[in-house]
Amino acid sequence: MAIFNRNVDMGAWGVSGTLWRLALPSMFSMFFHTLFHLVDTVFISWLGESSLAAMSLTFPIVFVVFALVNGMATGTTTRMSTALGKGRKDEARGYADAALMLVLIMSAPVVPLLFRPWSNSFFSLLGGSGDVLSESYRYAFWMVLATPMMSFSLLVDAVFRSQGDTVTPMKSMILGNGINALLDPILIFTFGWGITGASIATCIGRLVSCIYLFSRLKKRSPIIPAISWARDHLAKWLSIGRIGLPVAISQGGMGIGAAILNRILAGFGPAALGALMLGNRVEMFVFLPVFGFNSALIPFIGYNIGKGDFSRVRGALRVTLLSSITMTGLVGTLVYIWPEFVLSLFKPSSQVMGMAIASIRASATAYLFAAADISFWGVFQGSGYPVYGMVAQIARTLAVRVPAALVLSGAFGLDGIWWCQPISAFASFLISTFFIFKVMDKIREGMELSSGNNEDE
Repeated sequence: MAIFNRNVDMGAWGVSGTLWRLALPSMFSMFFHTLFHLVDTVFISWLGESSLAAMSLTFPIVFVVFALVNGMATGTTTRMSTALGKGRKDEARGYADAALMLVLIMSAPVVPLLFRPWSNSFFSLLGGSGDVLSESYRYAFWMVLATPMMSFSLLVDAVFRSQGDTVTPMKSMILGNGINALLDPILIFTFGWGITGASIATCIGRLVSCIYLFSRLKKRSPIIPAISWARDHLAKWLSIGRIGLPVAISQGGMGIGAAILNRILAGFGPAALGALMLGNRVEMFVFLPVFGFNSALIPFIGYNIGKGDFSRVRGALRVTLLSSITMTGLVGTLVYIWPEFVLSLFKPSSQVMGMAIASIRASATAYLFAAADISFWGVFQGSGYPVYGMVAQIARTLAVRVPAALVLSGAFGLDGIWWCQPISAFASFLISTFFIFKVMDKIREGMELSSGNNEDE
């Protein structure tokens, strides 16, 4: 299909068509990624509430590492896209080399979880006890071993996306997660490895994804990141980090906020922890289109800032907002009306089912605000001003959601906790809306200044 052509011209083709060509492969990637994670959760939920609670406890830790690495990958996408928009291929190649070393180093902090005493101490702080602690260790062990592979994949994804190729990352995602889904029932049930089998399946899937991406790099990309050291690596790390660190803090804040929320929910028992995990898994489908456009917006904004075309930047924000809000409204309405349709796949107890439905329906009241908020983050990241998105995200996940959960749980019990999600989403939307006008002005002024300097030269 023509819509899946590689290396989209982000500076010449129509804005709407270009964004859709970039976004659709990302949507497919995220759809299958979410689907296979859903399958993971389904199988683990069949093992019992302790296994599901262990997955819920482990998820924020995995997500924090992912956030750190993905932040640097996002910074790399922006820096490489801007360099390529200016016609500086060697500069883009230098960013790729520097970033590879950086993300591999960032994979190290979770290594202590490979050792049982460290794992037990850590997860007990998050509210785990008894069987949940044992299951958390079994699940986390292979996830930690897979972390360097995840880091490599995210960096190579960034290299392809910066060149307008979102198809290759899509195929990598489908391949790796497809293998994970195929191996899950075999390793979990046929071999009898339980939650360990789910973790091993994920590890194997990531290994296959890495092998595929490396083979595609050699055939399709003029830029191949290499493990090397150059004198300007530190300077490039700082440049990438100016964008990547706020993104990482933003996403890491989500993981930390989720861990704190888990701690609060742990007081209501494993069923409440499992219900939150199931609710989050279902809601991931709602925001697939939004994150697809967000992924497309980052290289598009960076490339056209490098090219000096503000009209395309402004048009991209308009197209993304309209598309994301419309699709989120449609899917979100279906999920609000029939959450049982997907939740029934997990075969939850009636108690967990009721809790998960309450969580989803409370969150759904702010879906449209969240969709607009995520669209704004794409502009913040692609333009090199991610600190604004970081402020909004930290406000949502920590400054508003955690206190709201504590207050509402004290006043209304478990039912009150679910409403901390829409309250915090609306607060983040208000903050991002204020910042987006400032950022668009900064982009325009920066282009005018750059154009004036070029004319003087």
